[in-house]
Amino acid sequence: MRVIEEKGSFRLVENGGRHAVVEVRNGQVYDVRGDGDRAGQPDTPAGIDTVARWTDEEQARGLLDELAARGNDLAKTIW
Repeated sequence: MRVIEEKGSFRLVENGGRHAVVEVRNGQVYDVRGDGDRAGQPDTPAGIDTVARWTDEEQARGLLDELAARGNDLAKTIW
């Protein structure tokens, strides 16, 4: 498993040709598409594999860009 890119708290990872975006906070990784319980897992390859929703690279990069843009927009409204 390898990290391809990070934007803020979001990380694009690749494993065996599969790609996913996870959120990383306080040593835990989270599913970014939280459909209910967003229980964190340890920031380890096994933890990432538990929460990752694997897809192709194009879809994962699009999701990373979307999440990063939403985070930037939220930060602008807070400050």
